[in-house]
Order: sequence, then C-alpha cells, then structure tokens
Amino acid sequence: MGAFETATARRSILKGFGALAVGASLPAKAQQLLAAPGEELHAQLHCPSKGAWSDLARALKGALVMPGDPFFGDYYRPNNLRFIKRPSGIARCDSVDDVAACVSWARKTGTPFAVRSGGHNYAGYSNTTGLLIDLSRLTGITKVDEKTGLVTISGGSINSMVYKGLERLGRTITHGRCDGVGAAGFLLGGGIGFNMRLYGIGSDLLESTDLILADGRTVTAQGGDDLLWACQGGGGGNFGINTSFTLKTFKIETPVTVFKLTWNTNLATVLHSLLENLQDAPKGFGSKISVTVPARGANCSGPGDGMTVSVLGQAHFDQAAVEKLFGDLWQSASERKVEANQPYWQAQDFLSETTFPYYYREKSTFVKQGSLTEDTLTAMIESARAMPRTSMASAFKFFQVGGAINDTAPEATAFVHRGFDWLFSSEVNWWEPTDPESLIKEALAWQDGFYATVLKRTQALGAYQNFPDPSLGDWKQAYYQQNYARLQKVKKAVDPKSLFTYAQAITPA
Repeated sequence: MGAFETATARRSILKGFGALAVGASLPAKAQQLLAAPGEELHAQLHCPSKGAWSDLARALKGALVMPGDPFFGDYYRPNNLRFIKRPSGIARCDSVDDVAACVSWARKTGTPFAVRSGGHNYAGYSNTTGLLIDLSRLTGITKVDEKTGLVTISGGSINSMVYKGLERLGRTITHGRCDGVGAAGFLLGGGIGFNMRLYGIGSDLLESTDLILADGRTVTAQGGDDLLWACQGGGGGNFGINTSFTLKTFKIETPVTVFKLTWNTNLATVLHSLLENLQDAPKGFGSKISVTVPARGANCSGPGDGMTVSVLGQAHFDQAAVEKLFGDLWQSASERKVEANQPYWQAQDFLSETTFPYYYREKSTFVKQGSLTEDTLTAMIESARAMPRTSMASAFKFFQVGGAINDTAPEATAFVHRGFDWLFSSEVNWWEPTDPESLIKEALAWQDGFYATVLKRTQALGAYQNFPDPSLGDWKQAYYQQNYARLQKVKKAVDPKSLFTYAQAITPA
C-alpha cells in the first residue's frame, strides 16, 4: 500500500470515529434527520468500537476507508440508486488475505457486511450499512492454461477487464455487454450474453472457483463438488466470498456480424414475426428484442407515440445468412445498423453498454415460443402504451435463450431455467429528482399488473436470479425451483449459521 493510501486510510478512520461519536450523542430524531434517504440508521446496528475498527485497519494491506473520506460516496454508490445505503466502513481489499481478514473480523464483531465489485446488483444486495468488502482491486486474468484453454480471473474483475484479457489471448466466453458489471455476480447467478446459445450460460463454463468460507477457510470448489454445483447459478453472497474463477474458454475462429434493427410501425406484427423467425436460428446466433416506451415529454413524431421494436444481436456467420433469418423484416426496418465480418472483440464495441447509476426495477420470467401468440403480443404492446411515463425510457424485452443452454439438464447445475426459448423482462426506469413519488408508484403498479398478465397468458415459469426482484413473492421457487432443497444442504455444510445473508439469501436446511 502506497504512502498516500496509508495516510488516507488513517485520516478516514479518524474522521469516521469522530462522526460515529457525534452521531451516538444525538437524540434519535436528530439521527433520523442526518440519515440519507432509504438508509438504515447506524443506531439500529451493532456498531463496532473504535478499537475494533483499528484492529481491522491493521489487518489489511489495502485501505480501510471511513465516512468523511472525500471519495467515500464514490466507493459505495450502487448502480440502482433505489437501494443506496451508507456503510459504516469500506475495506478496499488488495489481496485474498485482506478478504479473509474482513470475514474473520465481521464474524468476531458481529458486524453485518456485504461484498461487491461492480455494484450492479439489481436489488442492492451488494450494499450494507455495516462493513462493505470491496473486491474491485482484485482484478485481472491471473493464470492461463494454453493446453486446455482454461483461464483464471480474479474475483473483483469487471467485464471490461475480462474482455481485454481474453482479447489478448484470442479467446472468448459467454459474457455480458455492460462493461462495469462484476464478473463474480455475472457468473454466480448464471450469466447471459449473445454467446449463450453457442456455449451455454456463463456459469456452465465454470470449472472451479476459490472461496473464503464463513469459518475463514479458503477452499477450491471443483468438478463433482456440491459447492461448485451451487456456485453455477446459486447466486452470489450465499456460500462464501469467491476470490477467483477458472473458466473454459473458446478460441475465436471466425469474424462475426453484429446488428441493430428498429421498427416504428406495425409493432405487434413485427414483434410476433421476429420471435417466430429467430426461434430456430443456429446456435451461433444471439439476440435481444426490445419494445421501448419513450420517456415522458420525449419528442414522439412517429406513429404509436414513439414506441419502437428493436433487435440487437450477433451472429457467428455472415450478413447474408443473417438477412435470410429476418426475411422481409430486414427491408421493412425503419433503421438498420450493421457491421459485418468484424473481428470478434472489435465487434463487441458495437454491442457494449456503459451503465450509470439511476433508479429502476426489473421483473423477469422464462417463456416458450408457443405461448407468444400475436394476440398476446398485441395485448402486451397496448398495455405498454398505457404505461405512466417517467423521466427515462422503459421497455419490455425478450433475451433469446435455448440452444446450448437447453443441452444441460435443469438439475445438472444450480441454474434450473432450461428448456425455454426466451427470457422475458419488464423494466421501469426513472430519475427520482424529476419524478414525483406518485408517478413512480403508478408506474410500478402498472408494471405489477403487466407482469401478472404476462405470467397468466404465457404460462411463464420462474425468474432470473441475476435480475433479483425484492417484490417477488415466492422467490425461492422462482429463482431455483426444485434445486432449492439441494442448495439449502450446501448452505448448511459451508455456512450453517448464515454469516452470509441478505433478504433473498439461501437458508440452511
């Protein structure tokens, strides 16, 4: 640790102690006034002593950052601002030993904690008012086996860093398109991307992973282990802290074609035709179809109040074959953007998305093609026209699954959602300072009704655990179905007292 960080950590600790001491002397009403919106009050938590925080600071090679540090807010701000919480301290881990020290300290002091790298958990489960264990400095591809094509990535890596490492190796995996998402959260909850129909979901490629368990042990979960099975879709924050992942990779053999097509008329017919035409695409084809509702006050000059249907995708073959899949839809698109025969990683620049913190809720489920009749899709689009519009565009989407995902049995890994054609999701987005609370409530109530109708009309099943939704009723069944009982047994074996816990955490059997 450099001298600047040492000094910063020391100053942060002292400032944090001062803030805690002042806060403790205030009456409850004053503490409520000081609390950030949506934040749990420190008075409601077990608050470690000054000496305990000093012990943690001495145990770390990285910095312990406390409230009062000028960058404190930057370190803990989540991607979904609905769930912002101010931690009592942030451990910016520089090594696996730092992570182990944090787990040991939290267990001994009884301090609640959360683990994060990218901070993109949709439900804010990587936030806490206790100790935030920040893995964002544990990054990079640390080991490569050129004979087997296996690579090991550090547990704090974000997607963009993984991309750069794989590009240098001329290899790829199933990966997402949001560059700031943590690879750990992506992999532990399943991991969807445009390669999933070709290679399987991200967690299907997991060969082993190192974890720090609740009792402080470091273990390697590998082939045949119940713990590896649980890490292949069981969700992060349940069994320990994953400090590395060893993945099967694939050599990039051919260039790819990437595209985005948009339609602004005949939306229901276009949507039905897209879903029909693309269902039987080769495994080397991946797509996401979106129906977008523009923001309140957007300049909507076209038909349908500005609503559009669009498809974003990638094909491991040439443009001519892509156009054949779309048929007449290709020429009827109001806008076409295509980059054909591109080097793989160069093409990802076309597909990638840089996210920023805002407010949102996403609800998801899995559907089969036969239930998506034109009548049902027409009803969905008409319902979307009536959505209370917020300050940001919202959408409902169909991520194309199937292919290699369905080659694996539902019980073979913790990721149970096999045998489907599409992952459906509905997102409502807003920017709170410009949207009154009443409008947000109306939009979320609309989303609840819309989602319930989709479930009823399509016989949809489950929900995607990497799009966690605090408003779900039976989330255990939705995320894990018949695999939940086995996950509970794994939890009992490695964390019987639920040191690792959050609102939708797996509980021991």
